[in-house]
Amino acid sequence: MMEGTSKRPEKFVFATLATVVVLIALCLSFPLELPLGESFWDTYIYIDGAYRLSVGQEIYTDFHAPVGPLNYILFDLLSSLFPHGNVALIIQWCMMLITVPIIAVICWFALERGAFAGFALLMPYLLFSILPFNIMSWNAFPGVDGFAYYNRHSAVLLYLLVATLFFVRSQPALIGLISALLLALAFIKINGFAVAGLILAMAVVTRRLAIATSLIVAAICLGLVACLELLTGSVSAYLHSVFRLLDNNETVLLSNLVTTVSARFDVIFAAALLAAYLFASRFWGGRNLLAAFDSDHPREPAPNRLDQDWLWLLALIIADVLFESQNFGGAAFVSVWPFLLVLFLATAPQRRAQLSPLIVLIALVSLPTVTKMLHSTARAAATSIRDMSIETENLPPSMSFSAKVLTVEAADRARPVMAGGRDTYEGYARSNILPTYWLYFDHRFQVTVLKTMDEVIEAIRQRETRLGRHYEVIDLRDFANPIAAVMGRTPAGGVSIGGDPYRTVLPLTDAEAQALSQTDIVLLPTCPVTAARKKLLDDYQRAYAGFSRITLTDCFEALENPRYAAQ
Repeated sequence: MMEGTSKRPEKFVFATLATVVVLIALCLSFPLELPLGESFWDTYIYIDGAYRLSVGQEIYTDFHAPVGPLNYILFDLLSSLFPHGNVALIIQWCMMLITVPIIAVICWFALERGAFAGFALLMPYLLFSILPFNIMSWNAFPGVDGFAYYNRHSAVLLYLLVATLFFVRSQPALIGLISALLLALAFIKINGFAVAGLILAMAVVTRRLAIATSLIVAAICLGLVACLELLTGSVSAYLHSVFRLLDNNETVLLSNLVTTVSARFDVIFAAALLAAYLFASRFWGGRNLLAAFDSDHPREPAPNRLDQDWLWLLALIIADVLFESQNFGGAAFVSVWPFLLVLFLATAPQRRAQLSPLIVLIALVSLPTVTKMLHSTARAAATSIRDMSIETENLPPSMSFSAKVLTVEAADRARPVMAGGRDTYEGYARSNILPTYWLYFDHRFQVTVLKTMDEVIEAIRQRETRLGRHYEVIDLRDFANPIAAVMGRTPAGGVSIGGDPYRTVLPLTDAEAQALSQTDIVLLPTCPVTAARKKLLDDYQRAYAGFSRITLTDCFEALENPRYAAQ
């Protein structure tokens, strides 16, 4: 009787996780239509990057990307299993291929402290793994956030790392989990890996992570990375690409830190108050809550005197500020939550019931993030009922999206204005300003991008039929090139995908220019002309010597390879 009762919490926790996995599989089995959100660029990066890998292109050799290769590998794997699933959901959920087994192991150890601890770790993980929304929004209209996926993925991985450090006692499990999380962070986005290094350094200094354990983790990670390098050469190419990107972005860290503190002041201020309260409690005779947390489940080796609750909280705040400074939007600061749970569990039950200052401060740190996430989800779900489908003929069912009627109508009415007022938008571009400050976050712009891509695909096919041509190698001088993937053609090599010409586009080498000169057709979106689109073309212009400029639609021009001039 007692044995059955003790196992019941485990069954509930793992049954919840299994049920969610089944529901996710069901959702991906059908082409669900999602409300189109702001700045959908990153969605197109995943489509572009994963397709390039699938046709044999080598990342950081044949093309450059602003993030690690694991993003595209997992997306390609999950989309091959669920070809009809909406791409935004596949991207959001593909990281769960790695994180579901990890959270299951963590919950197994957390259940030693009771069912509440297991569920308190599982539910935030599910919340931030499942919901395709960012904490910050730049648009009044709700919709799925089609950017910062890798930021959200990295935030969840950091959450799991902190949970591992405090809840997992078994040394083999600790070694395995930390190694897996570090490798995943390294090949998702390198700054997430750097922040994980700061957290692990704190763990080693406080002896929460034994030096021997850390050396074993380092040996495993370096060994696997060395094997990967010997087999593929991709690691050195990845690091070379990272250093080139750092050279392009070395001057923006300070301004990004200021932006982070101002944008997430609610959480940072509350966390700083909590750290100050924990520090002050020592002078009031309060106990180190980490020591209380470990008292019933002692660690080997025991942490040292630096393993203080307030020091740990400060370290996590600093780490998350640095992480968010390079990952605007995502779900930063959720990595503090496992530590907040540690503080809660270490607090006497009567103090929890009395809503002591500690409990209030824990709530102030966590509630802003969860309420913003749930608010975005509820608004998107409620308002999408009245949305209309964005009609396309050439895009796959996995790219089915909807938008407000007034948004779709406004986008349609703006088309002839942008096409007819080309000189005005050229003037904006020459002045290096956008026609509207939040252009990329405007849902009308995202509707226009989706519909004009659909139309240019049709225009290319008609031109091929009419002239008896076949454009096999296709480039798109924009942020990413999903068109080649949709058409099943070969994307041009030697390019930077995720093409922000002011941050992520690397200088063109002679070899890359030579590869680009073999492109059959280079697509140029013009609704509207922007400074970024013009600079993307200018940066690659020397590769297109002799190409002829043609018009495909009212919103797309193109550069055609000179070999077609003789046909």
